[in-house]
Amino acid sequence: MVGGGREESSALPSSSVMMVTMPALIAEDEVAWNNDGHKISLRLNKAELEVAEIECPHEDDDEAPCRSDLGCVVSYFIAVYGLECNIGVCAPEEQMEICWCLQGNFGDVETGQLWFVPIKDEVFYAWMNQRPTDD
Repeated sequence: MVGGGREESSALPSSSVMMVTMPALIAEDEVAWNNDGHKISLRLNKAELEVAEIECPHEDDDEAPCRSDLGCVVSYFIAVYGLECNIGVCAPEEQMEICWCLQGNFGDVETGQLWFVPIKDEVFYAWMNQRPTDD
């Protein structure tokens, strides 16, 4: 199983959460989950699973929800912290689509925390599909 910062029985980060597919104005204590096509490729290095590649679907879009002064915040955090940013659990696959959220300020990304969850995480997927959308 691909597991990160939580055990099977634990919940999502303690802040209020909401699922969006585009940027949203949110209160300071809320977290916006983005399901916008980011993918990670995994490889097995001896007995350890590691991130081989991070695919941002918005490479040429400076207005994308993942953009900061450091480029794509998803790529930045996963490149620096690897699977430590993962709070999901699912069977490992060569390529996995992920949802992500940033707790903190896009203007000062290094003081924040990015979390991601594979969209195939059963608990997160069930929660995501029962949440109201921002239409």
